[in-house]
Amino acid sequence: MKEGKVIVVIHRFGDYIFGGFVNYANVIDHSLNRVVYLVNARGHQDISAYREQAAGVHELSDIEDYPALEAAMKSIVDEYGQVDHLFAMSEFDQINAAKLRSRFNIPGTSEEKISLYRDKIVMKKRIQSDGLRIPKFLDYQTSADAISFAEETGYPVILKPRLGAASQGVSKANNRAELEEILAAIEAADESESFQCEEFVTGPIFHIDGLIQNGELQFIAISQYVNGCLAFSQGMPNGSFIVTDRHDLKNRLTSFTEQVLGSLELRSGCFHLEVIDRNGEEAVFLEIGARMGGAETPFLTLELFGVNLCEEWIRIELGTFEKLTIPETGVHGGLLQFPEPPCVPAEVVHVTSIRDLIPEIFHEQIPEPGEIMDGQGSYYHISGRYMFRGNSEAEVEAAIHKAIELFHIEAKPLEPSAV
Repeated sequence: MKEGKVIVVIHRFGDYIFGGFVNYANVIDHSLNRVVYLVNARGHQDISAYREQAAGVHELSDIEDYPALEAAMKSIVDEYGQVDHLFAMSEFDQINAAKLRSRFNIPGTSEEKISLYRDKIVMKKRIQSDGLRIPKFLDYQTSADAISFAEETGYPVILKPRLGAASQGVSKANNRAELEEILAAIEAADESESFQCEEFVTGPIFHIDGLIQNGELQFIAISQYVNGCLAFSQGMPNGSFIVTDRHDLKNRLTSFTEQVLGSLELRSGCFHLEVIDRNGEEAVFLEIGARMGGAETPFLTLELFGVNLCEEWIRIELGTFEKLTIPETGVHGGLLQFPEPPCVPAEVVHVTSIRDLIPEIFHEQIPEPGEIMDGQGSYYHISGRYMFRGNSEAEVEAAIHKAIELFHIEAKPLEPSAV
């Protein structure tokens, strides 16, 4: 009878993208269990401190190459036997991880079930079937279908990929002319089958981040966006502040979260839910991920609450999770990201630090002069990243708006190389 378990980890993070945020050696006993890592170069560097404790490490040139992942997993199974756990912290690895679980009979979210947390059409159909409010949407087949939907629903409408993340590829059409232009671009890219058309619901947008174990919430933080992810993708800053003083709103959105998680059968793990609060009285489901939120969300959660979402998520899966002690009051904070300059690729000339100008800022990360912005920075290698702590929800919100007002970056476009 073998000792311990066979545990496989798909890990792609490093340096400025969650570099060092999760230390697997803190939560997985490498001396008892046989732990094998599937990594890219960045992820390999990130686990270097405990790499020698691993049973094996497979570095892949492309961590999203499913045949390469399957081949690596087969070699692991051949050497160590049945895999007991497969962890994949990144949203971009979850579909492949689910395929591997189904292929090699590994416990956890299967290929069939992962669509509830990655495919926006599938998740909304399930939510709708359970009587929860969603935006009207259309899984359109032709541009004419999308135009008819928009004319019936009313403008503006949203076009978004079924499997997208961080508002990548999301567009807002304010009228028919804009919609036709967006649809033509989608058709030209031969991506019509991967898009949906959705009603635009007015109201503040919230992201809800938490942990759940056996159907019981273990941690929840509800934050209201300032601008939002779509605005960020269009070149505007994106921030949020934690709802701490509006107790009725917090209770109502917590109850809605529990209904959503129950509907989607997400009983154990980590989640990032996005909701619109329509007219201050009706929560409307936008989308969910069975993973931690991006940008500064996990870092802020660790700083303010002492909760490492990644590591606690792993403990839940391993059955080693212990109840968290969370302060119920007095925690007020927020985050803010400034996108890359609009002229990318560009060289940073100067960024004005605002940390000493706004006392609520406790973390500022800005690029150095000479750094190159290439348009691929996502929420991480960008013009500015901030975390806030204050004495009230309103104070944090005001500080975020002040930061947006004061922030300034200078960058010069790179000259095209001579051919």
